[in-house]
Amino acid sequence: MAATDPPAPPRREVVLGRNAKVWCAVAADTRVAQRFSAQLGHNEVASFAFTPQDRVWVFAYSRDPAQNSALLQRLHGAGVAELVYVSSSSVIVNERSTCYEYPRVKHLSEQQVLALPHGRVLTLGLVYGQASELPGGDNIATSHARLADFMLAPHWPEGNGQRRRLFERIRRPYKNSLDAALFQLYGGLMTLAGSHPCLLRPLDLLLRTVGLRWYGYTYLSNRLWISKTSS
Repeated sequence: MAATDPPAPPRREVVLGRNAKVWCAVAADTRVAQRFSAQLGHNEVASFAFTPQDRVWVFAYSRDPAQNSALLQRLHGAGVAELVYVSSSSVIVNERSTCYEYPRVKHLSEQQVLALPHGRVLTLGLVYGQASELPGGDNIATSHARLADFMLAPHWPEGNGQRRRLFERIRRPYKNSLDAALFQLYGGLMTLAGSHPCLLRPLDLLLRTVGLRWYGYTYLSNRLWISKTSS
């Protein structure tokens, strides 16, 4: 009787960034919590025993690109089976300007991950539990439920098997007529700013103070994705 190879060991799902807001929300799903039992903080990476059966989901983020790079290189050097970098739809604003720190740093990490043979990039929109949480206007968004379903059964149909854009366009009503008017005014100013959208940063701070959420790179990201998908 011919010998058969032993079955491959089950893949271990590892989350890096256990305190990340998005991960904490998704982990409220009991299916996810049971599957993803290995949850690490930044300080635990150096001492954790990674294996070739690990799929590591990186929710962790640092404003320092060098720290992000060192983390990704550490995971690659550990020989993990798959490295999934959880990124943001806001990365698209780098097509217009690199003045926003968050999309710029995310983009740098994306490029590093995509250069790895087992690297994957998962792109999320504005993440929400209930659609009512989203700001007024058109949003590029990802629900907690959709993210949970994907993490339980991931597949990578884009970017030569290295990408998945997990978001959709959702239109939400404005809070009131003033909110709608400010949105339209802001759009006009963003158009005038052209390749220098960060000229509006003082206004962004004011809009944040009054509780609006559609300003800055969120506004620009939504506009660019909607334009891209509508063309």
